[in-house]
Amino acid sequence: MSTIYIVSKLFTYLVLPPGIFIVMFLLASLYAKKFKAIFFLFAIGFYLLSNSYVADWLLKPLEKPYNHKLDINKKADAIIVLGGGSVAGSANLPLANDAYKRAIWGLMIAKQTNLPLYFSGAGTYKQYTEAEAFMDSINEVKNNLGVDNISLHVETKSLDTYQNAKFSKQMFLSKGIEKPTIYLVTSAYHMKRSIKLYKHFGFNIIPAATGFKISNKPKTYWSYLPNIWAFNKSYTALHEYAGLLSLKLRGIK
Repeated sequence: MSTIYIVSKLFTYLVLPPGIFIVMFLLASLYAKKFKAIFFLFAIGFYLLSNSYVADWLLKPLEKPYNHKLDINKKADAIIVLGGGSVAGSANLPLANDAYKRAIWGLMIAKQTNLPLYFSGAGTYKQYTEAEAFMDSINEVKNNLGVDNISLHVETKSLDTYQNAKFSKQMFLSKGIEKPTIYLVTSAYHMKRSIKLYKHFGFNIIPAATGFKISNKPKTYWSYLPNIWAFNKSYTALHEYAGLLSLKLRGIK
């Protein structure tokens, strides 16, 4: 292992965020005249959230139940893909990373099952909605990879997962389907909350998760150092737990 490689790794983990914040909080805990304990707790908290082991531990209960091969032979009425963000002004494939994986996985299921594919999501940027980004991305894929004859439908009003489920149900009721069975496509970390909401609105769910963030690749000693990727995974997991708690407080089981 070369010296340049080691130095570059240490720079990434300790000089760039969040590592630099941990170092600053540790220094403050040693040299500040007041609040030393608080600065130390901040350093510990940032370190834990930026640690790959802790991040995977937080995500595991959310992802593991859905990390299995999908049975595409189950009887269903449609496929619903949930929005996950977009990048307005992108030269190509304007869906954000998670959203793009959802869209492609939904398209693959639709091709194998010949079921209609629904997209649910508008987002808050009205000049270029997630639904528009979805259609632009899917059309690029269809035109370049020869994926044709798929029935596509979009829902363009929802701003969150609750509204995804609510407006999806309205689409099916307009077609005379009161209790639809669907392949629900979203990121693995987002699936548990999505299932609760779609069941709340009377859907039968076949989970079709994608975008897994936990890798079974063996960790190394570098995994003990803080990194932004682990911090992002921790943030994602905590966001989902907060969302699940909000459902419980609203009486949605």
